[in-house]
Order: sequence, then C-alpha cells, then structure tokens
Amino acid sequence: MAILSGKQITRLVEENKLKIKPFYKKQIQPATYDLRLGKRILASPLGPEKLGEAVDLSQKRPSYNIQSGQMVAVISLERLELPLDICGRFGVRSSYSRLGINAFGGLQLDPGFRGKLIMNLLNVGPEPVTVTMKNPIFSVEFGRLEEPSEVPYSGPYQDQDDFPDDQYNFILSARTTSLAEIPTLRMEIAHLSNVIEELEESLPDPDVGFEIRPEIIERLQRSSALPRRALISIEKIRKELGMHT
Repeated sequence: MAILSGKQITRLVEENKLKIKPFYKKQIQPATYDLRLGKRILASPLGPEKLGEAVDLSQKRPSYNIQSGQMVAVISLERLELPLDICGRFGVRSSYSRLGINAFGGLQLDPGFRGKLIMNLLNVGPEPVTVTMKNPIFSVEFGRLEEPSEVPYSGPYQDQDDFPDDQYNFILSARTTSLAEIPTLRMEIAHLSNVIEELEESLPDPDVGFEIRPEIIERLQRSSALPRRALISIEKIRKELGMHT
C-alpha cells in the first residue's frame, strides 16, 4: 500500500474520486490532510456536581477547555467519502499531542467509508488544553490499495454526521469519579490543610499560664530530701484511714 502525497490527495478530490466536504487546499500537508473541529463536543464529568454535557460551540462560545484528566469526544467539521481503492488512518494533530492530548477511537478508515470522523481525547497533561471550533484538530493519512476492495465499509458508523447514541449515553449519564477530579481533590486537601493550620493557631496553648506555686515546689523539695525511714508506710496509712487489707 502506498501513502498518498498531498498533491495526490488534491488530484483525487478534484477528480471527485476522494470526497472531502468542504475541501480547502490550505489544509493539505505533504502527506496528510487536516480536518477541523466540528460544532459539538461531548465532555465527561468534572466532579459529582458537574456532570457530563453536550457542548454546542458557536461564535459566542467558540472554544472549550479540556481539563487535566478529562475526556471529551470530538467530531470533524468535514465529511469524507472514500473510494474502494483508498483507505485511511487518522489521529490528533501533533500540536495537541505535545500538550498532553491522547486520542482514542477507531483510527482505521476502510474503503467505502462515508461520514464525519469521531475521536475521544484525553488530557493527560498538567494544564487545561483549549480546542476551538473550525481549527484543525484531526490529521488524516490516505493510502492506495494494491487492488480495490470487493465491498465497501458497511459498519454501524457509515454515514455518521453526529455522535452515536451509545456515546451520548455513556458520557452524559456518567456519574463515577474521573481523573479530572484529581486536581479538584488536590485543591480541597490544600484548603483543608490551611483550615487546620488556622485552627491550631487560634487554639490556646495549654502550657501558657500554668505555673506551680513556690510553696508547692518547696514542699516537694523537702519531701525528696527526707530519709526513707521518715516516710509513712502504706500499712500505716491504711490503718489511719481505717482501711482493711
């Protein structure tokens, strides 16, 4: 299988053999084509009080910050249609992977596939990463088969223009703790430590103001200097107190 160059990709699109809609030559790379982020994101929960949500990007809200430890599902703005002699592979652009974004999903595009591309992104970096509508986020590589496939792709994601129902249900109904809650827990622990320190500083010192009177000290000193024979025995103390052994 030979990987197509950017020039070959352009020619196939112009000949209407490989369909990328919409297609812009500025998104052609030496051996790949960049697809842009679509208008909807499925974002996983950030905590028990902020559950998963479907985020619709627009001019008023064109971007979304993927928090550290958070998973989001993204969909391409462009739609592809592959002929029977072309297959593809896709992933997240390196500019995002260098920030700690890992991509998960069906990275293989079989001959005859039609539809938009979907990926799950997980931020494993230390800081939030911003993704913006219509900015390039996918990188697609196309390859020509030695001979055309006998049948086109006919799986459940053929002609997909939106996230499948099972993906909506999985993210929007999630209630469990996610990695995204770790930074929140870290902040809460730091806050609790500060509260404990403030309480300790506000509590009185039990030793402050505790003094033994001089006469007590004098009596203790005199007692310690007495010979052992001058001390009252336990038996005598019991007898004087009327206690029976």
